[in-house]
Amino acid sequence: MKKSTPYKIFLLLLPVLLLTPLLAESRPVKAKKTVGATEIIHVVEAKLDFKARIDTGARTTSINAQNIRIENPSPNKKENVGKKISLDVVNGKKEKRHLETTIVGALEVRNAQGVETRYMIPLTLRWRGIDKTIKVNLRDRSAMTYKLLIGRDWLSGDFVVDVDVNKGSRK
Repeated sequence: MKKSTPYKIFLLLLPVLLLTPLLAESRPVKAKKTVGATEIIHVVEAKLDFKARIDTGARTTSINAQNIRIENPSPNKKENVGKKISLDVVNGKKEKRHLETTIVGALEVRNAQGVETRYMIPLTLRWRGIDKTIKVNLRDRSAMTYKLLIGRDWLSGDFVVDVDVNKGSRK
């Protein structure tokens, strides 16, 4: 009796079909950490803690930056990428730290006031011993409750948000 082609294909694929679930289970799954709607985040370069708002609607993280100075600035913010920048970051307790770094991007951000271009710098944000370096956009957030807004760029791949976490510790 001659075996049909579909039967031969089935016999060839049978080991793959049987082993695939076993291989998938044996891969290590990275456990994501759960953060609340607000968290204390340490900005490593500034050696400063911020009470941060976790905002899944924000694509990028934003920090309260004041006294921004750029060497040989161009009026076109995108032309300043790659230049040295100095600035002060200020947390909610009005603690201030001076930083000097390089501009790594200029990002157009849409908000209630319209569209604005913001500089981006690399910062390492630490939460409960976990360090993650991302590009953070600079904005004067002095009139806002939270001087650090954590966006999806920091959350992605490592964290999930549970708004019930830290619920009793809000002030």
